[in-house]
Amino acid sequence: MNKQEVIKKINLEMFACPTWKPEDADAPTTDFKDGYNAASKANIKIINQLDEPTKVIAQLAEKWHEDIGPVLWWDFPVEEPPYCGTPLDDDFPKYKTHFTELHIPDEVEEEPKWVVKVDDNAYFVDFFDSLTPHLVDGLSWEVMRLDDKSKADAVALIIGGKAEKA
Repeated sequence: MNKQEVIKKINLEMFACPTWKPEDADAPTTDFKDGYNAASKANIKIINQLDEPTKVIAQLAEKWHEDIGPVLWWDFPVEEPPYCGTPLDDDFPKYKTHFTELHIPDEVEEEPKWVVKVDDNAYFVDFFDSLTPHLVDGLSWEVMRLDDKSKADAVALIIGGKAEKA
């Protein structure tokens, strides 16, 4: 659903005019309708401020300039109809080179890692056999770093430690 569809849907759900009649006890009051319409208009203003995602468009290599930044180069085959011209075109190229701009974020947010700490400075590495934990002193490279907090909590429950961010 794009931005215009959301705005259209909100406009359809707004109350057109107060139609409340005293005999219709379940109908919303005019105050409710006015408040709902005001909130809907405020939502539309916020939606209009959103940036529409721009589609990445492939361009011919002749339009490339170094100021564009990082791009992905690719060759588009033009040997087959309808792209190849006529059989008399011997000089017709077999490929056209295109490029697509790459949008690489400045920073990549790293997923948090979780470790299991036991006592003061002992950290969980793995299990020796069945449920006997292998612990090391201090945060070294061999400490097991878990991607999910729920997994770290489960291990902490088994060995009697606590989960914390690495």
